Amino acid sequence: MYFIVIGCGRVGAQLAGFLSQEHNVVVVDASAASLESLGPVFNGATVVGNAMSLDVLREAGIERCDAVAAVTG
Repeated sequence: MYFIVIGCGRVGAQLAGFLSQEHNVVVVDASAASLESLGPVFNGATVVGNAMSLDVLREAGIERCDAVAAVTG
């Protein structure tokens, strides 16, 4: 399956790391520094940008994803 995780705080990072062990995952966050916190367990891709932007969502692959998890504040 193909997942997009929006938000890379504590919950988003844990969810992305867990999902990336078995699935294709892209994490979207406005902060590049937040994406760096994913660590070596994460086996997916990242997109820096505001997830309210259709262009950012398209870059993340919104048209072909199976599920989106919005885990922002």
